[in-house]
Amino acid sequence: MDATGSMSNLLSAAKETVCTMFERASHILKEQMLPSDIFQMQIVIYRNYNSKENKILQASSWETKANNLRAFLNTINPEGGWGREAIEIGLWHAVKKSETKNSISQVILIGDAPPNTQADVNEKRANLGQAYWKKTRFSKPIYYEYELQKLKEKNIPVHAFYLISYAKSDFRKIAKETGGRYEYLDIHSSSGAESLTDFVTEEILRSAAGDQGDDAVELYRSKYSKKTYTF
Repeated sequence: MDATGSMSNLLSAAKETVCTMFERASHILKEQMLPSDIFQMQIVIYRNYNSKENKILQASSWETKANNLRAFLNTINPEGGWGREAIEIGLWHAVKKSETKNSISQVILIGDAPPNTQADVNEKRANLGQAYWKKTRFSKPIYYEYELQKLKEKNIPVHAFYLISYAKSDFRKIAKETGGRYEYLDIHSSSGAESLTDFVTEEILRSAAGDQGDDAVELYRSKYSKKTYTF
């Protein structure tokens, strides 16, 4: 999730809704006769290369309890930003997690700017200097195309939700290349928080419920969603 300067509404909505996401997902899973704690979530935020190592990427622990994720979000403030953002850093983190024993089932990307190009990465890293970055986890430049390919090879979908049209084309490409879903999220509208809740909870259920994933999503929509879906 983008946590640069323009993301105050998104961060506020995430803080408000993360508990609702867990409650609704758990309720649907129980109705499907599945364990309500069958899924874990980690929240990862990214910024850009005018943020130092400790701020360009921040991640919660893996959680089955929403309150712990909300506590993490309460420590995050919108800051930084520089045109295209460091989505590549977020994807790099996802790749690292996919290489662990438990791996990951999916990535949900939410932001209002496309990823840095390779030229952007090289130019922006010069802001703090290559000498600085060489001492960090990001000692070598990271490019989103390469990280995306690694996720694609592992069949890990990236669901991309864009907040403004500036990000639409790239977010659509990211989602389509990995078999993910992409949609517009109007976080500034009166229904923005509810849309965020629906988007994330549906993808939790689609993955966590396994073969019953689509049925779980339909049950969720019948109970909670006010949106009309057409395919």
